[in-house]
Amino acid sequence: MMRRGLPVPYSNEDLKVAELAEALALACGTGTATASLIGEAAALHDVGKFRVSSHILNKPGKLSPCEHKAIKTHTIWGANMLIGFPGAVGIMARDIALYHHEKFDGTGYWGKRTNELPFYVHIATICDVYVALISSRPYKRGWASNEALDYIKTQAGKHFSPVLAHMFIKLMREQNGGGYFGPTWPEVRGGGL
Repeated sequence: MMRRGLPVPYSNEDLKVAELAEALALACGTGTATASLIGEAAALHDVGKFRVSSHILNKPGKLSPCEHKAIKTHTIWGANMLIGFPGAVGIMARDIALYHHEKFDGTGYWGKRTNELPFYVHIATICDVYVALISSRPYKRGWASNEALDYIKTQAGKHFSPVLAHMFIKLMREQNGGGYFGPTWPEVRGGGL
């Protein structure tokens, strides 16, 4: 997939994050054009992982403190890779790449509080966490959709905006009876980036 002139080999997970981000942006009341831009930008959230060792990304066990520090750099690499990416989607993509591991309470990678970040970063963050939870990794099994939604509910006010968490859960439960990516997108459980 190529968007707006930037060739990026998106993973299935990236595309699912993008689709969810667009749907959540629409549910939040953005217009179709803005929601589309947010989806495009959200697809690039993990572009910086191309600069992180596959040994670390695919490690079956717990990361060492040094490896965790290396993983955190994917946000910086991603933002730097997107410098010069044009227009609103470029600005959004850089912000999302750099800040998608921030938490509502300010305890994320870089300690940014919710009021310091644009709403589209929060949208991409919650979608990324959901897709990561339902996806299998070398170090964990993929969760059922309802397990992931229950986790998101417990993290409202901590990891996520309470309002956005409520809207996301409502959106997901309206889609396919609550299993948005369960029966319809089984390849998510098989891994990805």
